[in-house]
Amino acid sequence: MAAIYRRARPVTFEQVIGQTHVKDVLVASIRRDRVGHAYLFSGPRGVGKTTTARLLAMAVNCERPLEQRPCGACESCLLVQSDAHPDVTELDAASNNSVEDIRDIREKVRLASLRGGSRVWILDEAHMLSRAAANALLKTLEEPPQGLIFILATTEPERLPPTILSRCQHFRFRRLDEEEIRGKLEQLCREADVEAETAALQLVARSADGAMRDAESLLERLLASGEAISRGAAEVALGLPPQTQLEALATAVASGDLSTVHALTTALYRDGFSARTLIDRLSRTLRDALFTSVTGGEGFTVSLDRDALMRLIHTLDDEHERFVRRNDLYQLDAALIKGLNALSGYPQTAAPTQPTEGVQTARPPAPKGEAIPAVQAPSPAATESERPEPGAPKAVPNAAPSLDWRKVKAAAGVQLKAFLMPARETIDDRVITLHFGDMHRFHYAELLKRQDELRALIDGVGGEAYDLVIDGPLGALRKKV
Repeated sequence: MAAIYRRARPVTFEQVIGQTHVKDVLVASIRRDRVGHAYLFSGPRGVGKTTTARLLAMAVNCERPLEQRPCGACESCLLVQSDAHPDVTELDAASNNSVEDIRDIREKVRLASLRGGSRVWILDEAHMLSRAAANALLKTLEEPPQGLIFILATTEPERLPPTILSRCQHFRFRRLDEEEIRGKLEQLCREADVEAETAALQLVARSADGAMRDAESLLERLLASGEAISRGAAEVALGLPPQTQLEALATAVASGDLSTVHALTTALYRDGFSARTLIDRLSRTLRDALFTSVTGGEGFTVSLDRDALMRLIHTLDDEHERFVRRNDLYQLDAALIKGLNALSGYPQTAAPTQPTEGVQTARPPAPKGEAIPAVQAPSPAATESERPEPGAPKAVPNAAPSLDWRKVKAAAGVQLKAFLMPARETIDDRVITLHFGDMHRFHYAELLKRQDELRALIDGVGGEAYDLVIDGPLGALRKKV
């Protein structure tokens, strides 16, 4: 049996979900018999580019009047749906991207239509065409034979030569919103006579990230058992942590309950969920709590004001980079501890706990706008004679301020941050050393090209003179910032 996304593929423009800005123009051109000879459909994967191309192929060959095309029921439309129409050819440009392949296409497009309609060539993943192949296709696009239509579909239109773009009618497809996807999933569940919780379908729709094809593939896994679809079943099928435990974790983080945070994260990690997945789902749960607070609607909330909640989300988002190197429980704990530290100075509504004997308790938060002084525990080796006398003036440390490398990366642009990501940084006194392994030669070479930008950024964040050492497979480069 065919996959559900193939069985559920629309056979008329009315059945297409979303993409109204594309449908309206195409339907109008079909009604007026003004279909062009070259189209470019671009957009994210799974949003209907190839489906729309097939509908256009059906429309120009449909046996019904112009106002009813495509009907989806005549012989010609059925042939297109079954991939058996002799005048409609669909090729994967990723595996047919050479000059020889395009030359073969140029020879075939000159053949007459076998059914007396229009010949349609659909090139999927068109950005995979080589430069020479694109140039070979250019002449055919510019002066096509009578009754020939080319439809190029791609997720990366910027990789196509401008000469190709200028000869096509370009339609940009958008991601579908969650409600559009959920409505289609509900329809498929009704057709399959399977009950499904709205929360479960909403979770599937969100996980699809705007791609209807992905949502339908996920739903197929849930429909396989023939049983009612619950949110819990959807979480298991999608490999996501249970939402109840994520909300309990978010509540514990918001209230500063470190013992509960550690217990929950350890249990979830032992259950097989990666540290990266847990921190991502926790951030999304906190994001939902923030929007519930902003909109005043019903939903999950935590005991933090909006400023504190935004600061916590921002901190956890910055910590995603640490999982590039290691994706273990320690990194998860470290990221959550930074999130807890980010809440310092914000009022908490959690009930106070009794201090444990021998353990230093946290100080009450300082009022907003005031810095919280650092507290250093006495060294275990300190003797009573080394402790200051009561009333004696406190010694002020004379250590040089250290540079916060996290702030440097946060202030960097998108490209510079990407080049910095695999680097292992060490800061010793006034020397910043960035270490790149042999597998990150590209990042190392690109950072060398942008070292002036990095030096200016360090100077702006640190406010002091630092020596910068960029150490990689090709040797170390040392310059003073």
